[in-house]
Amino acid sequence: MPTRYTKAGEIQQMQYEIANEIRRDAKPIADGVFGNNARHPDMATISNAELDQMYRAAYARNDRTWLMQEAQRDPQQFLDVTDRIGVPDPPQNAQGQPIPSQGQQEAVAQAFQQAAAQNAAASAPTPPLTPSAPAALPPPPTTLPQPPPAIAPQTAPAPGQMPLPGMT
Repeated sequence: MPTRYTKAGEIQQMQYEIANEIRRDAKPIADGVFGNNARHPDMATISNAELDQMYRAAYARNDRTWLMQEAQRDPQQFLDVTDRIGVPDPPQNAQGQPIPSQGQQEAVAQAFQQAAAQNAAASAPTPPLTPSAPAALPPPPTTLPQPPPAIAPQTAPAPGQMPLPGMT
C-alpha cells in the first residue's frame, strides 16, 4: 500500500528542500557577489583585539577624521569597540541626539549672531542720495501734555451690598 502524504507532511518536505537548496547555493552566490576575501583586504576579518588596538591608536593620536569615518561606516561596531576600550558615549538630549560640545555651541551661536548682524545691516534704511539741507525741527514744547484723567469703570454692587454715593 502506498504511503499517504498529508498537507503538513508536504509542507515540511518543501521546507526541508528549500533549506537544503539555500545551504548549497549560499557559498557560490556569496563568492560571486563579494568575491574572495583574500583578494579584498578591506573585507578581511580581523580580531577584536586588533580592532581595539586600532581604535586606541586613533584616540591616542586624536585622529577624529578616521574615528568619524569608522562611526559612519559601521555605527554598531563603533559603539561596541568604544564600549570595550572604555570610551564613554557622548551625552544625549531627550530626542537621543548627541549634545554638541561647548565649542560647537559657541560656534553656532557666533554664526547666528553674524547672520543677524548682516540681516540687520541689510534691512536698515539707506540715507537719501541727494544732498539736502536738514529739515528744520519744530521747537520742543515748553510743557509736556498731561494724560487724560483715568476714569474708573463703574461696576454694579454685589447682591446684598449698598451702592456707593454717585452710583445709581
